[in-house]
Formats: sequence, structure tokens, C-alpha cells
Amino acid sequence: MQIDRESLEKLLTLNDRQLKMVISKLAAESGIDPASFNINPSDIQSIRRALSSASDSDLARIAEMYEENKRKG
Repeated sequence: MQIDRESLEKLLTLNDRQLKMVISKLAAESGIDPASFNINPSDIQSIRRALSSASDSDLARIAEMYEENKRKG
């Protein structure tokens, strides 16, 4: 998965419900049980803040971790 700044900015323009759906889908694809992955509105705001302040190296590390978790199944 390649995450660049432009893609991240587009992701952050989604409303909370849409962003939660994307996050839940990514979590499921990387092996996290969706039933145990409960995000509340304050979590979404925290995620937005963290993503908006992420550096390019942070984004690369996130993509690496995602790919590794996906391979492990």
C-alpha cells in the first residue's frame, strides 16, 4: 500500500462515518477482527489529528506495518 500526502489529504476530507468505514476496512484487511474494532467519535478526531500531523517517514512506516500485518494474515 502506498500512502502519499495527497492521498492522505483526500482521506482526511471524508466525513467521520466515511473515515470510520475506511479505517475499519483497512483494519480488517490487515487481520484485525472488525467485531473487536470499535471506534467512537472521539477516536475519529484523535485519528484525524494524528494523521494530519504525520510526517512522510511516519506514513511510510504505517504503510510498512500495514503490509506486514496483511502478509501475516
